[in-house]
Amino acid sequence: FSFAFHPRTRPWGPKFSVAPMDMATVQVSVTLMVLAALTFNMFQGSKSSSWWGRYLVYPVTYMLAVQVGSQHMMPALVFGTLVRYAVNLLFTCLSKMDSFSEPVKIHRANPPAEQHERELDWDGPVILSPTAFVLVDLVTPWLRTTVPLSWTSVGVCFLAHYLVVEPIYYLFHLWLHKPAIYKASHVHHHSSVVTEAISGTSHPMLETLGYLANFSFSFLVPAWFGCFSTSLIPIYFTFFDIMNCIGHCNFEVVPRWLQAGPLKYLIYTSTYHSLHHSKYKYNYCLFCPIWDHIGGTVHSTAESLHEQVLTQKPRPLDAVFLAHGHGTHSMLHLPWLSPFLATHQHEQRWWMIPLQPLTFLWVVFCRYCLSTACVQRYQYRGTQCATWCLPVTGHFYFMKSHRQAISDMIVQAVKDADDAGVRYLGLAHLNKAEFINQGGKDLLPQLGDRKIRVVHGNTLTAAAVWQALREHTTPKDEIVFAGSTSKIGRALCILLSNRGNTVRMITGCEERFQKIKSEAGEGGKELVRVQTYEEGVGCRAWILGKWMEPKKIQAMIPPGSLIIDFAVPHVSEEIAKDYRYVNGASLSYIGGQKETDITFCHDVPNTVPACLAAAIVHARENTQKHETGEVDVDEVEGWWEKATRHGFSLACIEPDAKAKKVA
Repeated sequence: FSFAFHPRTRPWGPKFSVAPMDMATVQVSVTLMVLAALTFNMFQGSKSSSWWGRYLVYPVTYMLAVQVGSQHMMPALVFGTLVRYAVNLLFTCLSKMDSFSEPVKIHRANPPAEQHERELDWDGPVILSPTAFVLVDLVTPWLRTTVPLSWTSVGVCFLAHYLVVEPIYYLFHLWLHKPAIYKASHVHHHSSVVTEAISGTSHPMLETLGYLANFSFSFLVPAWFGCFSTSLIPIYFTFFDIMNCIGHCNFEVVPRWLQAGPLKYLIYTSTYHSLHHSKYKYNYCLFCPIWDHIGGTVHSTAESLHEQVLTQKPRPLDAVFLAHGHGTHSMLHLPWLSPFLATHQHEQRWWMIPLQPLTFLWVVFCRYCLSTACVQRYQYRGTQCATWCLPVTGHFYFMKSHRQAISDMIVQAVKDADDAGVRYLGLAHLNKAEFINQGGKDLLPQLGDRKIRVVHGNTLTAAAVWQALREHTTPKDEIVFAGSTSKIGRALCILLSNRGNTVRMITGCEERFQKIKSEAGEGGKELVRVQTYEEGVGCRAWILGKWMEPKKIQAMIPPGSLIIDFAVPHVSEEIAKDYRYVNGASLSYIGGQKETDITFCHDVPNTVPACLAAAIVHARENTQKHETGEVDVDEVEGWWEKATRHGFSLACIEPDAKAKKVA
């Protein structure tokens, strides 16, 4: 017997015939095989080169629906799927909005960056849900008979959820926690102790398929009772994802009154399910705790933790780092939009290119409609810190018409920080530019008697570069310096010249050069002004305090040479690997996640900007000082000692073997 499919004559399901397979059957068979292959590919992990092909499941599912005559469900499935993405994005956004979630945060720590990558599979059930509907419609008659939406159909749908889906899920979940099954599958989900809104749908393939089979009863039961409506699809999808996000978003959503009397047996809380991820052997229910009460698996602190979280006080901040956007693409790396991208270096990805018109509109909206916001709150060795961000990308700073508005935004951010009890505020790159506020100096008269201290952090950046120079050069080495007349450059030129190094200062400003030469005293004779990069060719030690085109670096600096970089943007990893490379503007920190839960990537992965580290050190040492204007050369070496005392170190890259051979 052969499998033959006749979509036009079929009242339901497949039809068996002795006739050879016709073209329609072949098409359906091929589509099913493609779907199977795409489904297996979905669960290969985000590092698989073909992983992004998971989204091909959508068009292939639509193709299958057309082939088997299931188009009647597609509008509801498309709308419901879009709503699911919107719900998950909304909860992700709310969980990252510090002003909203901080007062009721459950675990007051950030998930590790590795978790965000592992949970990129979160939308697997979202992708496969439409496929499941089409497959059920292919093999059964149940979903082909539909009725208009009514209260009866909604009621039967939710009765099916609470009386069928919930108890089956509870038993299935208990089974998943059996040691062998847990290790083979469910550990993937439980690797997330500090959960994200999307954590609830991050599961391996077989587990996901099991869940889909169970959740289908919310639609099959109404179909069996003759009251299935396709409008139930977006309604149930919305309900399910809201409840799922409530359990995993790591901030308490459910108010006290929803736990009064018998309601606590019907509706779980965010803290209730959070206990399942931290205690493992308790609180197994889906959304309805009555099954835990019946099974005796309710954790004893479920109610008290709910009350504790709802009444806790916000954490005071010791230090805030005031950042800003870089290029337009950097505004897509915000944790409100993508916690995963927020942990990675800000760079243009291929899929961002077609989004550029929307990205441009988003950047303009941010500039004119949003105010300074907290990007991430974190602790460093117990010191409470946060990165705030001006909703402004770098190019606005170079437009004179925007500078006053940006300056006013910075002043307001400092005042807001002081009002919030912040003790030290660090300024990122352009927020301390000479043409904005002279390295923060212009901010001080506007603060009056406020207690907050403003920190540009340039002294520690200079100290990091100086330390790299001491480790990798001798007083006999000649050094080419781009960006030599900046505040950091000035301090380094004075230190180098007094050490005996000849410094070729690339600058077009004779006045600034002469001023630095004069400040260097006897060492001033070692400072030589050059005006082009070409005049540094042949030198094997370069300091880049100003962005240099990659092609110029490769053309003028021999492979294997020393490059000490504190420019923004920094030299790319692809170029840096051919040199002895040190990024003096980015510092590593000893101890990893044991010392800090910072995961937001400010610039270079697994590092923090030196100026952010400076704000943290100010707070930890409680210096009670502003750090603005020119860098005090006498304090540079002392600042490196402070930085190392608090766990910061240089991040170096040695040239690869090929570059060494060329050198």
